[in-house]
Amino acid sequence: MSSTGRPVEEETIEGYVMDIACIRKAPAEELAGRAANHPTSCGLMGHCIQSGYGLVDGRGGVRLLEPHATTLIVRHLLETDLEKGLRLRVVRRRDGQEMETTSVDAVSPDSVTEGWR
Repeated sequence: MSSTGRPVEEETIEGYVMDIACIRKAPAEELAGRAANHPTSCGLMGHCIQSGYGLVDGRGGVRLLEPHATTLIVRHLLETDLEKGLRLRVVRRRDGQEMETTSVDAVSPDSVTEGWR
């Protein structure tokens, strides 16, 4: 919801990609650090792919992504040279009652932001 109480039509979020299975196992106070060090290889394991993905910001805030985003996230995990800490920028648009991922791009480690935009 926006500050006016109306649903957001589009949002851009950035954060470290982490599979939902690992997000659920991490203590809240350790989540930001674990996400920044989350191994790319872990995100590509079968059960991790099946769990889906979320983005974790620098303060430990989490945004879970819908199942449609999984293929796009896996593509970035396969293409990156990073062994850990892949940051992504995701654009989502409202489709009825749900937000749907429309694009996913890698984010330079130099452009880290705190919180959601």
